Amino acid sequence: MAGIKGGAKRKVAGPLQQYTDQQAALDAQQQPVNDFAAQHGDYARHLRFIRNRGGTAVARWTRDGLLSETQQAAILHCQTLWNRIDRGPRLIANLDRTVFGCNGDGHPREVEARSDLHRIKAGFPLPFWDVFENVCRHDEPAGTAGSRLANDNRSASSAARIVVCLIADTVYMRERLSY
Repeated sequence: MAGIKGGAKRKVAGPLQQYTDQQAALDAQQQPVNDFAAQHGDYARHLRFIRNRGGTAVARWTRDGLLSETQQAAILHCQTLWNRIDRGPRLIANLDRTVFGCNGDGHPREVEARSDLHRIKAGFPLPFWDVFENVCRHDEPAGTAGSRLANDNRSASSAARIVVCLIADTVYMRERLSY
């Protein structure tokens, strides 16, 4: 027990409690999202980060309960495959790749992701797959290029959601995914 000014005594906090108190004070001081952004987004605090649950069309549909868990698993599977393809460095001239061949010829995970996506894509009509890819990969809420920047057309967004749900259900079934 350590004395405090005025004669009152208090417990001395241990090192773990001191660390927890310091982290809580830092979190209170730092505001990761400014007030303007907080007014226009749907932010939820997770362990050590803040996630905008309304940032993309898929995130909004998930938040509102319009996507089932199986559909979310299929969308996440396709997003993972797209991320594997897009992993390479963004350079004007990548000389390593010119020595070993064109994109996708060197890394086995990238080659496998390309073949998986090609096989999945082959099972759907091209216009439907384009809507699915535009919504889930490029964040175009109505499934067409530029729909994020244009006025929000509710019927186009609803039609895009139906197409995304249809393809996600089919991908989940064909790929035998689990969540």
